[in-house]
Amino acid sequence: MTLLQARTTMVSLCVVVFFVASGFATDITVNNPSFETLPSGGLPEDCPGPGCHFSRGPIPGWGGAGGQLQPGTQVNNFSEFNSVPDGITTAYSNGGAITQVVGTVEEDEIYTLMVDIGLRKDTSFTGSAGLQVGSRMFPATGDTPAPGDWSTYTARFVGTPANEGQTITIQLNSFGVQGNFDDVRLTETPVPEPSSMLLLASGVLGLAQVLRRKLM
Repeated sequence: MTLLQARTTMVSLCVVVFFVASGFATDITVNNPSFETLPSGGLPEDCPGPGCHFSRGPIPGWGGAGGQLQPGTQVNNFSEFNSVPDGITTAYSNGGAITQVVGTVEEDEIYTLMVDIGLRKDTSFTGSAGLQVGSRMFPATGDTPAPGDWSTYTARFVGTPANEGQTITIQLNSFGVQGNFDDVRLTETPVPEPSSMLLLASGVLGLAQVLRRKLM
Protein backbone atom coordinates (compact mmCIF):
# COMPACT_ATOMS: atom_id res chain seq x y z
CA MET A 1 0.00 0.00 0.00
CA THR A 2 1.39 3.43 -0.97
CA LEU A 3 1.45 6.46 1.32
CA LEU A 4 -1.19 8.15 -0.85
CA GLN A 5 -3.48 5.11 -0.61
CA ALA A 6 -3.03 5.02 3.17
CA ARG A 7 -3.89 8.68 3.54
CA THR A 8 -6.96 8.27 1.33
CA THR A 9 -8.09 5.31 3.43
CA MET A 10 -7.67 7.27 6.65
CA VAL A 11 -9.68 10.21 5.29
CA SER A 12 -12.45 7.81 4.26
CA LEU A 13 -12.47 6.25 7.73
CA CYS A 14 -12.74 9.66 9.39
CA VAL A 15 -15.72 10.54 7.21
CA VAL A 16 -17.40 7.24 8.09
CA VAL A 17 -16.76 7.81 11.80
CA PHE A 18 -18.24 11.29 11.65
CA PHE A 19 -21.49 10.16 10.02
CA VAL A 20 -21.89 7.04 12.14
CA ALA A 21 -21.13 8.87 15.39
CA SER A 22 -23.34 11.84 14.69
CA GLY A 23 -26.24 9.85 13.22
CA PHE A 24 -28.09 10.59 10.03
CA ALA A 25 -29.69 13.94 9.34
CA THR A 26 -33.48 13.94 9.06
CA ASP A 27 -35.26 16.55 6.97
CA ILE A 28 -37.72 18.79 8.79
CA THR A 29 -40.65 19.83 6.61
CA VAL A 30 -40.45 23.41 5.34
CA ASN A 31 -43.56 24.57 3.51
CA ASN A 32 -42.89 25.94 0.03
CA PRO A 33 -39.10 25.83 0.57
CA SER A 34 -38.15 27.03 -2.93
CA PHE A 35 -41.15 29.36 -3.34
CA GLU A 36 -42.38 27.64 -6.49
CA THR A 37 -45.94 27.51 -5.12
CA LEU A 38 -47.40 30.83 -6.21
CA PRO A 39 -50.22 32.87 -4.66
CA SER A 40 -53.70 32.42 -6.09
CA GLY A 41 -53.27 35.48 -8.28
CA GLY A 42 -49.90 34.35 -9.60
CA LEU A 43 -47.17 36.94 -10.09
CA PRO A 44 -49.13 39.84 -11.60
CA GLU A 45 -46.42 42.53 -11.61
CA ASP A 46 -43.93 42.84 -14.47
CA CYS A 47 -40.27 43.78 -14.05
CA PRO A 48 -37.59 44.57 -16.67
CA GLY A 49 -36.93 41.98 -19.34
CA PRO A 50 -38.65 38.80 -20.55
CA GLY A 51 -39.93 36.31 -17.98
CA CYS A 52 -39.53 38.73 -15.08
CA HIS A 53 -42.60 38.84 -12.83
CA PHE A 54 -43.26 39.37 -9.14
CA SER A 55 -45.98 39.56 -6.51
CA ARG A 56 -46.52 41.82 -3.54
CA GLY A 57 -47.94 40.26 -0.42
CA PRO A 58 -48.24 36.91 1.31
CA ILE A 59 -46.12 33.95 0.21
CA PRO A 60 -47.95 30.59 0.42
CA GLY A 61 -46.71 28.68 3.47
CA TRP A 62 -44.93 31.72 4.92
CA GLY A 63 -45.81 34.71 7.07
CA GLY A 64 -44.37 38.19 7.43
CA ALA A 65 -43.50 40.78 4.83
CA GLY A 66 -42.36 39.95 1.32
CA GLY A 67 -43.28 38.59 -2.06
CA GLN A 68 -42.13 36.26 -4.82
CA LEU A 69 -39.95 37.03 -7.82
CA GLN A 70 -39.20 35.23 -11.07
CA PRO A 71 -36.22 37.17 -12.47
CA GLY A 72 -36.49 35.47 -15.86
CA THR A 73 -33.29 33.44 -15.86
CA GLN A 74 -35.26 30.53 -17.38
CA VAL A 75 -35.50 32.57 -20.61
CA ASN A 76 -31.95 33.96 -20.41
CA ASN A 77 -32.88 37.22 -18.73
CA PHE A 78 -29.82 37.87 -16.60
CA SER A 79 -30.42 41.54 -15.81
CA GLU A 80 -30.92 40.81 -12.08
CA PHE A 81 -29.48 37.31 -11.46
CA ASN A 82 -27.23 34.89 -13.30
CA SER A 83 -29.24 31.91 -12.05
CA VAL A 84 -31.84 30.71 -9.54
CA PRO A 85 -30.65 27.96 -7.14
CA ASP A 86 -33.81 25.82 -7.32
CA GLY A 87 -36.60 26.25 -9.85
CA ILE A 88 -37.38 29.66 -11.36
CA THR A 89 -38.97 31.49 -8.40
CA THR A 90 -37.41 33.21 -5.39
CA ALA A 91 -38.67 35.09 -2.34
CA TYR A 92 -37.82 38.69 -1.56
CA SER A 93 -38.28 41.20 1.21
CA ASN A 94 -37.82 44.95 0.97
CA GLY A 95 -37.56 45.22 4.75
CA GLY A 96 -38.73 43.07 7.62
CA ALA A 97 -38.82 39.31 7.90
CA ILE A 98 -40.35 36.40 6.01
CA THR A 99 -41.13 33.78 8.65
CA GLN A 100 -42.28 30.19 9.13
CA VAL A 101 -42.79 28.18 12.32
CA VAL A 102 -41.43 24.68 11.71
CA GLY A 103 -41.77 22.88 15.05
CA THR A 104 -40.46 22.74 18.60
CA VAL A 105 -37.08 21.90 20.07
CA GLU A 106 -36.19 18.39 21.18
CA GLU A 107 -33.30 17.85 23.57
CA ASP A 108 -30.05 16.42 22.16
CA GLU A 109 -30.88 17.25 18.54
CA ILE A 110 -28.67 19.38 16.30
CA TYR A 111 -30.75 21.67 14.06
CA THR A 112 -29.19 22.97 10.85
CA LEU A 113 -30.73 25.63 8.60
CA MET A 114 -29.38 26.21 5.09
CA VAL A 115 -30.72 28.92 2.79
CA ASP A 116 -29.41 30.50 -0.40
CA ILE A 117 -29.27 34.29 -0.27
CA GLY A 118 -28.80 36.29 -3.45
CA LEU A 119 -27.35 39.65 -4.42
CA ARG A 120 -29.16 41.42 -7.22
CA LYS A 121 -26.91 43.14 -9.74
CA ASP A 122 -28.60 46.48 -9.10
CA THR A 123 -28.62 46.59 -5.26
CA SER A 124 -26.38 46.20 -2.24
CA PHE A 125 -26.38 43.05 -0.10
CA THR A 126 -28.70 43.20 2.91
CA GLY A 127 -30.19 39.70 3.09
CA SER A 128 -29.78 37.59 6.21
CA ALA A 129 -31.36 34.52 7.76
CA GLY A 130 -31.53 32.67 11.04
CA LEU A 131 -33.39 30.35 13.37
CA GLN A 132 -35.36 31.92 16.19
CA VAL A 133 -35.69 29.59 19.17
CA GLY A 134 -38.05 31.08 21.70
CA SER A 135 -36.78 34.63 22.02
CA ARG A 136 -33.19 33.84 20.98
CA MET A 137 -31.87 34.23 17.44
CA PHE A 138 -29.23 31.93 15.93
CA PRO A 139 -27.98 33.86 12.87
CA ALA A 140 -26.90 32.12 9.68
CA THR A 141 -23.41 32.82 8.39
CA GLY A 142 -21.89 32.58 4.93
CA ASP A 143 -19.90 34.44 2.30
CA THR A 144 -21.32 37.50 0.55
CA PRO A 145 -22.15 36.46 -3.03
CA ALA A 146 -20.90 38.25 -6.10
CA PRO A 147 -23.45 40.49 -7.87
CA GLY A 148 -26.01 38.31 -9.64
CA ASP A 149 -25.03 35.20 -7.69
CA TRP A 150 -26.09 33.30 -4.55
CA SER A 151 -24.38 32.03 -1.44
CA THR A 152 -25.50 29.36 1.03
CA TYR A 153 -25.90 30.60 4.60
CA THR A 154 -26.01 28.16 7.53
CA ALA A 155 -27.29 28.39 11.10
CA ARG A 156 -27.05 25.68 13.79
CA PHE A 157 -28.12 25.14 17.37
CA VAL A 158 -28.34 22.22 19.75
CA GLY A 159 -31.47 21.31 21.67
CA THR A 160 -30.86 21.44 25.42
CA PRO A 161 -33.04 21.07 28.54
CA ALA A 162 -33.16 24.89 28.67
CA ASN A 163 -34.76 25.30 25.22
CA GLU A 164 -36.64 22.00 24.89
CA GLY A 165 -40.22 22.59 23.73
CA GLN A 166 -39.55 26.12 22.50
CA THR A 167 -40.85 27.13 19.07
CA ILE A 168 -38.44 27.05 16.10
CA THR A 169 -39.03 29.80 13.53
CA ILE A 170 -37.16 30.34 10.27
CA GLN A 171 -36.52 34.02 9.57
CA LEU A 172 -35.44 35.50 6.23
CA ASN A 173 -34.57 39.16 6.75
CA SER A 174 -33.61 42.27 4.85
CA PHE A 175 -32.91 45.80 5.97
CA GLY A 176 -33.86 48.72 3.76
CA VAL A 177 -32.81 47.21 0.43
CA GLN A 178 -34.25 44.08 -1.16
CA GLY A 179 -33.03 40.72 0.12
CA ASN A 180 -33.57 37.62 -2.04
CA PHE A 181 -33.90 34.02 -0.84
CA ASP A 182 -34.26 30.50 -2.23
CA ASP A 183 -33.96 26.79 -1.40
CA VAL A 184 -34.59 26.74 2.36
CA ARG A 185 -33.56 23.49 4.07
CA LEU A 186 -33.76 22.40 7.71
CA THR A 187 -32.47 19.15 9.23
CA GLU A 188 -32.06 17.60 12.65
CA THR A 189 -29.33 15.19 13.70
CA PRO A 190 -28.97 13.38 17.04
CA VAL A 191 -26.11 14.55 19.25
CA PRO A 192 -23.54 11.71 19.30
CA GLU A 193 -23.24 9.84 22.58
CA PRO A 194 -19.77 10.07 24.25
CA SER A 195 -19.53 6.27 24.57
CA SER A 196 -20.19 5.83 20.84
CA MET A 197 -17.58 8.43 19.97
CA LEU A 198 -14.99 6.73 22.19
CA LEU A 199 -15.70 3.30 20.71
CA LEU A 200 -15.48 4.54 17.13
CA ALA A 201 -12.34 6.55 17.85
CA SER A 202 -10.69 3.43 19.30
CA GLY A 203 -11.59 1.52 16.15
CA VAL A 204 -10.05 4.18 13.93
CA LEU A 205 -6.84 4.19 15.99
CA GLY A 206 -6.64 0.42 15.62
CA LEU A 207 -7.09 0.63 11.86
CA ALA A 208 -4.47 3.38 11.70
CA GLN A 209 -1.94 1.10 13.42
CA VAL A 210 -2.70 -1.68 10.94
CA LEU A 211 -2.14 0.69 8.01
CA ARG A 212 1.09 1.93 9.54
CA ARG A 213 2.44 -1.61 9.83
CA LYS A 214 1.60 -2.26 6.17
CA LEU A 215 3.59 0.82 5.18
CA MET A 216 6.67 -0.25 7.16
